[in-house]
Amino acid sequence: MNNIVKSVVFAAVVLFAGIAAMQVIYKNQDTGADISAVEPAAGEAMTSDQVDATQAVIDADADAAKEADANVEAVEENAEAAVEAAKTEENAADAAVEETKDAAEATTEAAEDKAEVVKDAIDADAEAAKEAVEEKAAE
Repeated sequence: MNNIVKSVVFAAVVLFAGIAAMQVIYKNQDTGADISAVEPAAGEAMTSDQVDATQAVIDADADAAKEADANVEAVEENAEAAVEAAKTEENAADAAVEETKDAAEATTEAAEDKAEVVKDAIDADAEAAKEAVEEKAAE
């Protein structure tokens, strides 16, 4: 036999041996066993104290994650409240500016009206004084 035929025969024998081994293993499985029957791949099985300690670490990590989430939510809520407060302050400042502007316009209008009244009064006094002088001069 040449080398190619020997290699093909050897590969076929190994393949069939592997398939046969898998069938034997598959047929000998206990279908009633649950996952607790599986032994660790290396080392010894954990004792109940070690399982409890591991579970405590897992629970502590979960609690820390929940606390971190709560802290993040609190920070987000505080940021939203700060933004709302800033918007409210901005709106109040805008309203105050608008009111101040309106008050300044009203004051300006009042000053202009007063100046007009004073001017009219001065003109009336001047006219009266002029008429008085003319009457005196006519006498």
